[in-house]
Amino acid sequence: MDVSGLKKIIFIISSCVIVLSGMGQQDSIHKRWYTSKYVKQSIAPALFIGSGAFMKFNHTSFNDHNVQESVVQNFPDFHSSADDYLRFVAIPAVYGFDWIGIKAKTDIVNRSVILLKGEVLMLVTTYGLKHTTHVERPNGSNDHSFPSGHTAQAFLAAVFIHRELGYKSIWFPIAGYTIAASVGASRILNNDHWTSDVLVGAGIGMMSMNVAYWTHRYKWNKNVSFIPSYNGKGLSLYASIIF
Repeated sequence: MDVSGLKKIIFIISSCVIVLSGMGQQDSIHKRWYTSKYVKQSIAPALFIGSGAFMKFNHTSFNDHNVQESVVQNFPDFHSSADDYLRFVAIPAVYGFDWIGIKAKTDIVNRSVILLKGEVLMLVTTYGLKHTTHVERPNGSNDHSFPSGHTAQAFLAAVFIHRELGYKSIWFPIAGYTIAASVGASRILNNDHWTSDVLVGAGIGMMSMNVAYWTHRYKWNKNVSFIPSYNGKGLSLYASIIF
């Protein structure tokens, strides 16, 4: 894929961020658009995607190829597979804290539906772009570099723990975003991705989870409930469905 084509795709993604940032319920129509939660929650994803576009196409010394060349020179022996697991860690953490009494903001049914919607949106966007842009990885292993799926997943998980447990303590989102950032850094240090891949992936992951929350109607818990149980030997989970 040529540079002009990739520019168009990043422009489309950025335009979607702007459009989505204006989404709102009817009760927010009279508010100034730039004070709405949709705009505020779109700032970070937009900055990530915009920064990715800058890294990809600027002609200064601070671009994808120069940064990657410096990384390879300074960390030639770096290799870690931790990012394969760290990208998911915030998600089971949210459910795990439920079991020890630190309750998430959203009930387990609605929370799981929101997570599923966010994951589907992120995967469709990420892998759709991978198979249409055909950007070669810096290590030359394949042409599915753009954007970084690992980073998208990690930042999606970070938004998830932020929204569900951030009201309990600021340390939950700090931990989530720190882990996500480490996943992105690892993808670059492993020579698996360009910096622009990681930045755009982060924006896609965050935006996917935001859209999942924005569009949810919180009606799934009316007929479905989950009851944890302990019988002395192990934990069990019972589901109750009312038709």
